Amino acid sequence: MLVKQLLKLEEIRQSVLMYVESRMAMIAPNLSRIIGTTVATKLMAQAGGLTSLSKMPSCNVLVLGQTKKTLSGFSSAQSMPHTGILFYADLVQGLPKEYRRKAAKLLASKCTLAARVDSCHQSTDGSIGQQFLDDITQKIEKMQEAPPAVRDRALPRLMTSPAKSGEVGGSEK
Repeated sequence: MLVKQLLKLEEIRQSVLMYVESRMAMIAPNLSRIIGTTVATKLMAQAGGLTSLSKMPSCNVLVLGQTKKTLSGFSSAQSMPHTGILFYADLVQGLPKEYRRKAAKLLASKCTLAARVDSCHQSTDGSIGQQFLDDITQKIEKMQEAPPAVRDRALPRLMTSPAKSGEVGGSEK
């Protein structure tokens, strides 16, 4: 009996998720194109709607959904600072740890721009969101490239003319 209820709840959850995903493609196509419908839904819910999300600066979008814990030394659990909903998006979590925070900042800035485009009802096909996503992936790839090799510089040219008087190594009168 409990198993049947759990299966029924899972079925209802899937149907609600499908409904929300279909609506997100109409409400915020550019934002959904960048981070996916599930994360876009959580982000908009946390911000209080698309217009509130579009008015927020990207530094605030980055920390939306951050769990604030008052541990006060009684627990060994740790909460990472500056990790909101966007930090746990698939695009960021697929990167090595040293690049995640920078990628999350980049993603927050592009999501803010996409929310502003969606709020003004421009580009309802999601083409601007796709351009932003291509820009994000290009910047992430560039971030992961090895830095260019530093070449050894040649020594400076030796002075062949005699030094002026008063300088070290100059001729004395």
